[in-house]
Amino acid sequence: MRRLTRHAAFRRMVGVRLATQSGDAVIQIGMASYVLLNPQSQADAAAVAAVIALVMMPMAVAGPFVGPILDRFARTSTVRVSDLTRSVLAVVLAILVGTGRTSGGWQVLLAVVLVIVLSLNRLQLAGLGAGMPHTVDDDEYLDAAAVMPMLGPVTMLVAGGSAAGLRLGAGRLGLPPGPSDVLVFGIAAGLFCTGVWILRGFTRTALGPTTRRVSSITSVFTGLRQAFAELVAARPALNGVLLVFASRAGYGLLMTMIVVLYRHHFPSDGVETSVLSMGVWFAATGAGFATSGLVAAPLSARTGLCRMMMIALGTAALAQIIAGATLVPVVMIVCGLVVGLCLQSIKIAADTLVQAHISDEARGRVTLMHDIINNCGYVTGAVIAALVLPPDGFSIPAGVGLGVWFALLAAWFWAVSRGTTEAYDVGTVNAH
Repeated sequence: MRRLTRHAAFRRMVGVRLATQSGDAVIQIGMASYVLLNPQSQADAAAVAAVIALVMMPMAVAGPFVGPILDRFARTSTVRVSDLTRSVLAVVLAILVGTGRTSGGWQVLLAVVLVIVLSLNRLQLAGLGAGMPHTVDDDEYLDAAAVMPMLGPVTMLVAGGSAAGLRLGAGRLGLPPGPSDVLVFGIAAGLFCTGVWILRGFTRTALGPTTRRVSSITSVFTGLRQAFAELVAARPALNGVLLVFASRAGYGLLMTMIVVLYRHHFPSDGVETSVLSMGVWFAATGAGFATSGLVAAPLSARTGLCRMMMIALGTAALAQIIAGATLVPVVMIVCGLVVGLCLQSIKIAADTLVQAHISDEARGRVTLMHDIINNCGYVTGAVIAALVLPPDGFSIPAGVGLGVWFALLAAWFWAVSRGTTEAYDVGTVNAH
C-alpha cells in the first residue's frame, strides 16, 4: 500500500471505487429484504438462482454492446456518466419505495431500475480495472490487482452494515418505513455523486485508452472477435479467466446451498433469525474476500503466481470437503472464510494476468468480457444447485463434491501451466 499510494492517480481511483461501491452496498441493503428475504417468499434453490440471474445476467446481455465503449471512449468519461446515471436512479428508487409504489407495474419498474443500477456498477468497475495500469508502474499490476478487490468487500461490508444500522435505528426512533427508505437511497445517491466529484482530478484521457476510434454498431462484433482472439492467444490470461469461471460456478452453488439451508433446514425462530444467521456466513466469506490481497500478493511474490493459484485451489478444496462432510453451521462458517479467501485470490491472479498480457487497445473489452464470464459463473453454479439440491438444501454429496471440483480445477491448472510458469509472472515483482 505504501508503494502504490505514492501514485496520486492510484489514490484517486481508490477514492472513486470506495465511494461508488459504498453506494452499491447501501442500495443492496435497501433492496435485499424485498428482493430475496421476504417472509412470504419460498427462497428455494430455484428462487435463489432466479434472483442471482436477475442481478448478474443483464450485464452479460448488454456487455457486447457497451464493452467496446471502454476501448473507444475515454474511460474517465464512462465512469463519470455511469455514476451520474446511478445517482439519478437511486433517487428514482427512493421515490418508488418511499411512496409504496412496489406492486403491479411499479414492481416491474422497480426491478428494471435495480438491474440498471447494478449493471452500470459492472461497467464502471470494468472501466476502472482497464484503466488501472495507467495509475501504477509496470511491475505493480499484481499489487494493485490485490488491493482493489480487497478494498471492495471491506467497503461494502462497512457501508452495508452502516446502512442497515441506520435503517433499523430510524425505525426505532419512530420514523415511518417510507421516509426511512428514502433516507437510505438518498445516501446512496450522495455516494455516487461523491465518486463523480473525486473524478474531477482525472484528465479526460488519464485512464486511457491510448488509442481511440469511433466505430459503427456492426463493427462492435468485429472488435469483440478481435478482443476474444487476443485473449485466446494470451494463454496465461485465458487460463486465468477460465479458472475464474469454473471457481465462481462452485461459489454460486455454495451460496445457493447456504441460503436454502438457513431458510429451510437449520432451526430458527423465523425469517429474521435465519437472515441474521445466514449473514454470519456471508460476513465470514466476505472477510475472506476482503483479506485475500493480504495473502495473494506476498504468497505470489514468494512462490510465483502459478503456484499461489494451485495452493489457493487446493486449500479451498480441503476446506470445502470438511464443510461439506459435516454441514454444521460453525464448521461451515470457518471453512467459508477460507473458501472466500482462496477463490478471491484466484480472481486477483486472473485480473493480473489480463492486465499484463492484453494490450491497452483491447484491455477494456477483455476486462469486461472477464467480468461477464465471472458473473456467468455465479449463475451457472446457482442453476446447477437448483437442479441437484433437495428442497431443504441438505446434501452431503453436493457439499463434498464441490470440494472435489476445486481439487480437479487445481489439477487442470497444473497441467495447462506446466513449463510456462514464468509467463504467469509478467506484471509482478517476480518478472525481474
